[in-house]
Amino acid sequence: MRHPKANQKAIDQYRGLMANIRARFEIIDGLKLAPASDYAALETGAFHLRKSVEATAFGCLVAMENGLREVPRDARGQWNADKLFVRLKKTHPPVFPLAINAERPGPEQTGINHHITTNKDWNLTIDEVRAIYRRTHKWLHEWNPYLPGGALKFGKYRDELLSDIPKIWKWLLHHLIVVDGEVILTVLKRSEDVGVEVISASANAYEAHQ
Repeated sequence: MRHPKANQKAIDQYRGLMANIRARFEIIDGLKLAPASDYAALETGAFHLRKSVEATAFGCLVAMENGLREVPRDARGQWNADKLFVRLKKTHPPVFPLAINAERPGPEQTGINHHITTNKDWNLTIDEVRAIYRRTHKWLHEWNPYLPGGALKFGKYRDELLSDIPKIWKWLLHHLIVVDGEVILTVLKRSEDVGVEVISASANAYEAHQ
């Protein structure tokens, strides 16, 4: 059920950001990244991962505007995801995606269409996402063969990237954000022929059935 205060513009903006993230991960999936992948392919994957984290940070601002009806002045116009996450971390509770499991309710749960629980295995903290974002920065520059230990560092950076990509995807695949009595529930991908699903609902319904 849609919350009566829901801001349709904000929901549409959030859906657009999530659609971009899904499109970026489909590009990454098409790269078939592996330890043997060349630098250019890995670099492309890192670029789309970085942009996806940035879109997530902007999505947090949209969720804040949907719930609180305002965005902090120092966050407007900011493009650096790391700085945005630092700002969002100061909110209480933090405005940040929470990975979830969407389960079918049991027969005893009459009148409930969705049963949602926190997915602790796939959830990420703000600091973990900030660290992933910072690790993508090194891929913005060409590998310098004259720096000592460059080949060893490349292997380390490659392994980190191959680990970070699925972490972000699993975290965002099914997630929600709770802000001041409202929830934005998102499913990035359910099947090939279904687009991104974004629903605004009452936080009371979420809290009652989590």
